[in-house]
Amino acid sequence: MEFAIVVPLLILLVCGTIDFGLIFGGYQSMENGVESAARVISLDQVTPSSSCTGGPTAATANAVCNVVASLGNLEGLNSSTLSVGICFVAPAATPSCSGTSAPGSSVADDVEICAQATMQSTTGLTAVFVSGSTVSTTSRQLMEEPQPSGATAFQSYNSTSTVVTYNGVAIPGMTCT
Repeated sequence: MEFAIVVPLLILLVCGTIDFGLIFGGYQSMENGVESAARVISLDQVTPSSSCTGGPTAATANAVCNVVASLGNLEGLNSSTLSVGICFVAPAATPSCSGTSAPGSSVADDVEICAQATMQSTTGLTAVFVSGSTVSTTSRQLMEEPQPSGATAFQSYNSTSTVVTYNGVAIPGMTCT
């Protein structure tokens, strides 16, 4: 009798622990990927990709694709719901992607990158608790290399930008908050 009462709770506890671990690992991967992508963009070392199209400029599309590539496999998160934002903040400018960030402090610009994805239950038993919930992260770096002007320059990528397609997957923009 006691066994019948304890087993469902034990199974829910084990499945919850598994799902929490995978979601936390996915969040850590997202956070590390956003930070490393911000660093690459701040150094203007973005690698062009032939499987990357869309966005406000080709340079920005390649920056978005670099962010997505640096995120890797997001265990515990639904990769099809991934959205990315990139914002460039001019020196002493008050507005940012969200209009709430601090003024820029670099010689050229600051770059702010954010990413967001929804959680997913791997075991299925905790779906009622995690479905629809999102995780997001942001990183802001000083632009250390001045951007070139014209068509090779980055432009901010946000919720109003044209979607970027990377390896056949659409990556919508988001406004960093």
